[in-house]
Amino acid sequence: MRVTVRLFAAAAETAGLHRLEMEWPDGQEVRLADVRIRLADSFPSLHALLSRAWFARGQEYAALETRVEDGDDIAVIPPVSGGQDSDPTTKADAGAALNDAIATQAAVVTHELRPEAMYSFVLRRTAGAVVVFAGTAREFTKGRQTLYLRYEAYADMATKQMEEIAAACQTRWPGATVALWHRVGRLEITDISVLIGVSTPHRKDAFAAAQYAIDTLKQTVPIWKKEFYADGEIEWRGPDEPWNPVDHA
Repeated sequence: MRVTVRLFAAAAETAGLHRLEMEWPDGQEVRLADVRIRLADSFPSLHALLSRAWFARGQEYAALETRVEDGDDIAVIPPVSGGQDSDPTTKADAGAALNDAIATQAAVVTHELRPEAMYSFVLRRTAGAVVVFAGTAREFTKGRQTLYLRYEAYADMATKQMEEIAAACQTRWPGATVALWHRVGRLEITDISVLIGVSTPHRKDAFAAAQYAIDTLKQTVPIWKKEFYADGEIEWRGPDEPWNPVDHA
């Protein structure tokens, strides 16, 4: 049995590679916990990170007891927050569409995001309110000056997760139109990293849906942020508290 394991952000940087193949004898029962053990044995420097990371199987978060099948595509997902330009495997998956004009509900792109484009995308004749949220690259984080950021994404899974967030919003707030776009690559200070657009018949729903969408995106979508500080240090940013991408309101 052979499976492909993908590494992203701090995991890829620490291990020194973005993907590897793992093999087990045919017929042997293998679970994601076994994949984690082999990774930790092969890359001792990953041990601490693996204790906080989640795994995805077939672009879906999965528990460590999940059984692994021949040909599976498994991803190691460090705590998310936003991170560096898509790695070579992500670019191959996403294709040239990353640079096309945005015309979809969920997208990971390399070009500038424009609020007016999002406004037009979600606007409907039935809407009584439109909310467009823009997340921007800020200059100071906990008192430290940032020169610029780089974002990385597991693009296919990120797009799928954002589509699920939009669908959840439309279920919670009937009549809502929702879109989520995220940029990857290098961002300068004040550049827009993410746009959330919501239109609803009533304004309270538009605000509530936009809040839910950005909060869920920050917790669940495999996008990472790398900060380049003025003091010369570089850091992958993630949540300080324990992270669980499948446990959110």
